[in-house]
Amino acid sequence: MYDMNHELGKAPENWSAVGKTGAVTRRFEFENYRATSTFLDGVNALSEELSLYPDLGFATTYVNVTVPAGESGESDLRDQFAERTSAIYTGLQT
Repeated sequence: MYDMNHELGKAPENWSAVGKTGAVTRRFEFENYRATSTFLDGVNALSEELSLYPDLGFATTYVNVTVPAGESGESDLRDQFAERTSAIYTGLQT
């Protein structure tokens, strides 16, 4: 039997689960708006590629990203999006 709560309870590394919604969230911090903007451009391209549109909250030097679970409660796409978003961030830090 498929246990949706078990699968959705796991969050990718450095991400936090959002209650029992299946969503995960993470805050990314930057030194300046240029880096923030570059990150947002990368997340936008990823959203278009995967057809998954997270909730974003941002200001000059940070972005909060909340990625929902898939329509059927699956976490594969959510986790792929989260991991690739983390990779975008890591790429900007080097």
